[in-house]
Amino acid sequence: MSNVKMLLWLYLGFSASTFSLVFGHNGRRESPPSVDLGYEVRQGSVNETGDYYIFNNIPYAQQPVGDLRFSKPVAIVESQGAPAHGHGNDDIVMCPQAYPQWVINLMAQRSKMNRNTMAALLNNQPGQTEACLVLDVYVPARIFNDGPPANASVLVWIHGGGFTFGSKNLFGNPASLIDRSQKSGLQGTIIVSINYRLGMYGWLSGSDVTPNLGLYDQRLALDWIQEYIVLFGGGPDRVTVMGESAGAASIVHQLTAFGASEASPFLKAIIQSPSFQWNIDLDGNYLKTLNEASKQTGYEVDSVNQLRVLPADLLQSINQATVTSAPLGTFGFGPGPDDAFVTDIPQKLIHQGKFDSTVRLFLTHTSHESSPFLPHNIKTAADVRRYVKNSLPAASDKTIDFLLTNRRLYPNVLNGTYPWKTQFERAERLASEMGFSCMTRYLSTALNNYTFNLVFTHPPGWHAEDVPYVFFNGDTRTPDDGYPVDRNLATRLQDYIVKFAQTGDPNGADRLHFPFYGRDSTVLELGRRGFRQGVDDLKGRRCEWIQQAMLEGIL
Repeated sequence: MSNVKMLLWLYLGFSASTFSLVFGHNGRRESPPSVDLGYEVRQGSVNETGDYYIFNNIPYAQQPVGDLRFSKPVAIVESQGAPAHGHGNDDIVMCPQAYPQWVINLMAQRSKMNRNTMAALLNNQPGQTEACLVLDVYVPARIFNDGPPANASVLVWIHGGGFTFGSKNLFGNPASLIDRSQKSGLQGTIIVSINYRLGMYGWLSGSDVTPNLGLYDQRLALDWIQEYIVLFGGGPDRVTVMGESAGAASIVHQLTAFGASEASPFLKAIIQSPSFQWNIDLDGNYLKTLNEASKQTGYEVDSVNQLRVLPADLLQSINQATVTSAPLGTFGFGPGPDDAFVTDIPQKLIHQGKFDSTVRLFLTHTSHESSPFLPHNIKTAADVRRYVKNSLPAASDKTIDFLLTNRRLYPNVLNGTYPWKTQFERAERLASEMGFSCMTRYLSTALNNYTFNLVFTHPPGWHAEDVPYVFFNGDTRTPDDGYPVDRNLATRLQDYIVKFAQTGDPNGADRLHFPFYGRDSTVLELGRRGFRQGVDDLKGRRCEWIQQAMLEGIL
């Protein structure tokens, strides 16, 4: 596989699962399975090698096209007569994609490709459609054949991608996870992956549109699972959600949904590197989108109703142009307070106890989350201050001075006393903790430290470097061409994950004990030399101060 194709596979899902019917061991083609969903009879396909069935591209909502553009997702009404027959296929189905220019530049640099060529590849991926509210179900054959009595565990993947790109097939297929879920006498786990609307289609916020449509999409998909997964042999009361980056942040928003006035449609969650743009300019992005629409149409566009009737290709061009101009390290769109689904930023809601505390959590982050997202010319203390000022436009000079001088926060000390020895490392630590890893600390302490916490320290420890381990299927390369994936560590991590999904406890007799976070802030570290127990370096004052500053509104 070429370097370019590898990057596209890892980040974009170009090699989305491609399965076909195969012949059984007796030489006869196994009959494809089917499920009557009430609104359609969905036919699946067979993967004989892995002994599981695949139901691709199942619609979980009425498709958000025409009058349903920029509207809350609408559940599918079951047929009054005979249900229609739907055949799963191997076609890639993804919501319209858009990439900030800095992401395009980063991927072009890593793949040694011209920026314009990379932009064209990304923006013209096959399978993009507004009719994208579909999901895939992967179910071990023996679970499906046992039917509802199997009551099997269910693991739901919510993809990342900055809320502007990505798909349910972002990391290929979960064949190895399914295999590990059936080892050592385990029953097996059903895996579901979902699409949700991206960019302006899912995250436009204004007075004439419902904000956070992407979160409503995810919620309806989770509700669909509660209603229909039993038909595949799954237990509605055994659902675990798993997501990384934007997908992880989405899970946090699902935990705090509606101020925690509703129970979550899942009992366990695996939250990997939750990313937050808590100070996103929702009003500014709304106006920016309308201005871009006006520019491309040649007339004034000042409402979502006008956007709703534009041709699909023009709307996508507007979406891509709006996202392309997002500043370094940002994506332009994402969740934000709306007095409904998102009553406030999660950092505040968790501190106030307004989240579903009945959900058991497995939390992870990497050791250097923000390295790819920072300007690499940060060399002096002045550079650090400039970066922080640009990243925190609402913060006063007094607040920024305190943040960068207080000895318990991010002082200009490079002698090894703190976990940075250069100005770039200092800025990276601040950005990583504020934008990613501190959220894991907030969730742990809010749950009285009864969480399982893992830190991925394997070099280089960048954001998303752990995901190839989660979805390891034999390809040992990593997205930055750094250290190869260690297949033994990858399968061991998968063992922790599937055991947690099945029982709520990741531990097994054949691996290092994974303790609760506890009073001592104990974490399991996955490093170059394997797994070991350690102490979370987030236990100091930095995360506490950041959360308090958010509560006070000074950031």
